[in-house]
Amino acid sequence: MNWVFLFPGQGSQKVGMLEEWKSLLGPEIDVLFERVNQICGCDLLKLVLEGPEEELSLTFNAQPAILAVSMLLFRFLQRRGACVSVAAVAGHSLGEYSALCAAESIDFEEAIFLVRKRGELMQEAMPEGTGTMVAVIGLPMAQVEEIVAFFRREGENVEIANINSSEQFVLSLRKAIVGGVLEKVKEYGGKKAVELRVSAPFHSSYMQEAAERFGSFLEKVRFKKPRYPYISNVTASYVENPEEIKRLLIQQMTAPVRWKEIMDLLYNSGIRNVVEVGPGMVLSKLFEREYPAVRAFNTGSLKAVQSFLREAVGVDGW
Repeated sequence: MNWVFLFPGQGSQKVGMLEEWKSLLGPEIDVLFERVNQICGCDLLKLVLEGPEEELSLTFNAQPAILAVSMLLFRFLQRRGACVSVAAVAGHSLGEYSALCAAESIDFEEAIFLVRKRGELMQEAMPEGTGTMVAVIGLPMAQVEEIVAFFRREGENVEIANINSSEQFVLSLRKAIVGGVLEKVKEYGGKKAVELRVSAPFHSSYMQEAAERFGSFLEKVRFKKPRYPYISNVTASYVENPEEIKRLLIQQMTAPVRWKEIMDLLYNSGIRNVVEVGPGMVLSKLFEREYPAVRAFNTGSLKAVQSFLREAVGVDGW
């Protein structure tokens, strides 16, 4: 049975996300985070276990924390024999780095360094409190594009940052116009529109300077051809050339995440089994809603991991 491994992005972090795993993987958690803490220059494990939530959610903390937890869980699944039939890997935004680590295209410690730096540059991209993102649910792409066009005619730079599914999109914009955007979505009949708890308008031209600065760090890191088929957020297609991967990772900071097209690509190629590796279950739920025929698992809890292992390798228990 072939499985696609999906890796979540920023927003999936939460204080206590490793609490369940301490009894099972305590020594491994300590060893992994000892190096992560050294690279990041802070006690990231303490933030993961104890918070505060506001500090963990800062972009430059959330990104390495999610990557570390995702790889901890992926390595555990490897030891349990669940990674022998990996059909492909894909990650949402930050999750691309987890996917590339899983595919052995990039060293884990270098990936931690990169996402820490990426988070710092993204955090600095706009003055605090001036930029944000809004999730729009229940409207088709065409109407979301009409809303974007309306605000652009008004002189406001609103951009589609995430195309998550047929009816879930995320917009990047100035915080000052959030109220107007929420009203416009309501006017169009959207089911829901909500401002996200993020520190900047990611995946948009607001990140242009951050992307240019990040490129100088990325160029110094050696990438290899991925061991497993890897799908880019920018192109929603398979990419294996290391230099092309690096170029797209820079472009990803200003380009929309084309997650809907990634799901389409996988489904249309015959994939019917996916597992989300990391904290939370956002990506697995998106896949289930978009394609009910797909069996979607996650690693958001010990119980969920046991369920996946039972299906993937017939293992019941640890």
